[in-house]
Amino acid sequence: KLSTVKKGSKSFTATWKKVTGIDGYQIQYSTNKNFKNAKTVTVKNLDTLAKTIKKLKSQKTYYVRVRTYQAYTIHTNSSGTHTRYLYSAWSSRKSVKTK
Repeated sequence: KLSTVKKGSKSFTATWKKVTGIDGYQIQYSTNKNFKNAKTVTVKNLDTLAKTIKKLKSQKTYYVRVRTYQAYTIHTNSSGTHTRYLYSAWSSRKSVKTK
């Protein structure tokens, strides 16, 4: 669950609740509320519960959401192993207007 999104100067900081039994978080943000042309940032450190996104446009509204993922390995006879990812649903979106 996305807790808060705080505005900064051409940036914002997203914070979320800790989830156990996962391998990481993904934060997605866009200027479009339907997340068209959205950018996704992956956070692999499970102790990190906040991420600052910088180099954004000032006075622009951004929509933000977060989800978790879990990695698992598939063993195949022909080509060895492959890593696959299982994703949770996206959180509800929050909006923030940069300074």
